[in-house]
Amino acid sequence: MVPAGQRSLRLASLSRRRLLLWGAGAGYVLAIHALLVVLLLKTNFLLLAGKTLGWIPPEEWNTPLYAAILAQAEADAGVADGVVILLGDSIMAQLNAQDIADDAVNFGLGGDTTETLDRRLTVLRSIARSRAVVVGVGVNDLKYRQVEQIVRDYRRVLARLATVPRVFVVSVLPVDPAGQAARERPYLRNQTIEAINHGLRMLCRQQMNCRFLDAGPALAASQSNVYGIDGWHLSAPGRDVLTGFLRQSLTSAD
Repeated sequence: MVPAGQRSLRLASLSRRRLLLWGAGAGYVLAIHALLVVLLLKTNFLLLAGKTLGWIPPEEWNTPLYAAILAQAEADAGVADGVVILLGDSIMAQLNAQDIADDAVNFGLGGDTTETLDRRLTVLRSIARSRAVVVGVGVNDLKYRQVEQIVRDYRRVLARLATVPRVFVVSVLPVDPAGQAARERPYLRNQTIEAINHGLRMLCRQQMNCRFLDAGPALAASQSNVYGIDGWHLSAPGRDVLTGFLRQSLTSAD
């Protein structure tokens, strides 16, 4: 039989070990929680996780874009039948639509991609009543996806426009390799842009109502500086060149 004193010592020792183990476990849990707090608050972990799980829209979807889509949906209700509609990113949005066709309507949006364009086509109901659609989009996609995926997404856009009498796909314009945009954005490479245009040319050959318009040579032949400050967007003379090229292309098609 163990004396009462020894039993008390053993119980005390066991209690100390339990306290030590509990303390170590609690410290470990607190350390893990502290690391999680740092991970959540000091990094973009939540943003990345939300995008991966589909809880947060990709970066190409943003509040200004949503607002612009709603504004265009309201304007679309007043568009007449049989007009020419311009679609695409900021390069298209900056053009004067009436200089391309007298009845043209410009639904270009800054930051537009094949993905955002595909989704917003559903609210532009005048497209179904138009006589022609001019599409200029694709360069912003390079920030988010590879050429093959861009071409696949463009195929979806063209499929939505299959009932339009005529669809004109404007080539993705080259950038100035020495410009600020190309220096700061490694995805803006003319070789990659050429690969996209090759894919778009092939897509148009597969769809009866589609015509591919390669605007690059017209810009290259200009005696003016066609690029803006960033070497990506067009200058006023560059916009004039592109506008004239598109007007001539639509006129010759008519």
